Amino acid sequence: MKRNILAVSVMLLTLFIQPIQANDMLMDPMPAANPAPDFNLMGMDGETHTLEDLKGKFVLVNFWATWCNPCKVEMPLLEKLHQTLKSEKFTVLGLHVGPGPENIEEFKKLMPISFPIYVDMDLEVNWGVPGLPTTFLMNPEGKLIYRAVGKREFASDEMVNFLKSQIESYQFAQKYDGKFIPPMMR
Repeated sequence: MKRNILAVSVMLLTLFIQPIQANDMLMDPMPAANPAPDFNLMGMDGETHTLEDLKGKFVLVNFWATWCNPCKVEMPLLEKLHQTLKSEKFTVLGLHVGPGPENIEEFKKLMPISFPIYVDMDLEVNWGVPGLPTTFLMNPEGKLIYRAVGKREFASDEMVNFLKSQIESYQFAQKYDGKFIPPMMR
């Protein structure tokens, strides 16, 4: 009897731990949810944008360049993710590191991208970008909560579910912050 209880307990524990480990492999949690360094950048729309423009939604910030082959592979995946999750709660943002808008326009002719792209030459230093591509997940408060260095399968079901769970968890926390919390959640 005790063996059966132990076996069932181990099995249930394994089921609960497994998804957490899989999510950690998709993006690495940031050690402390620090505010994202502010910026003032030119977008492909010709307008100047700041970090403040993005607060209030989850933003997947992808540092990339037209000369970076892994970045090129990620672009259609990021576009698919953007189309899947785009809403008032989530967006993808491309931060191009390298030569200006002309190169990006040529790139967009070959690979249509609907998410916003901002151009900057030195922002990667301010955000601690070790190489390209590097992607950060920023929460609606403007805090960096996850990072992925290198190419990722952004359109995969695992990634979509991971991002949806982040959005839902945040919304749940906001809903119950300072309000009645059901006993099972205490």
